[in-house]
Amino acid sequence: MVLDVRGFTCPYPVIYTRKALSNINPGEVLEVIIDNPPSCETVPSAVREDGHGILKFEEIDRDVWRILIRKIRG
Repeated sequence: MVLDVRGFTCPYPVIYTRKALSNINPGEVLEVIIDNPPSCETVPSAVREDGHGILKFEEIDRDVWRILIRKIRG
């Protein structure tokens, strides 16, 4: 599943990421695309706080990042 939250500022990327994670099964991967620099910290922090795993965090374009998240908990 891909969640593109480009154009959204905090707290919306975290809110939408948590909602998307609630709609997938444990073990599945969510790809989140963001362009808001503060979200580079808040999204991974919220994901870890909720007990999920960050598989990859990378800049894919100038000021655009991709976060791959594995849902751990149901």
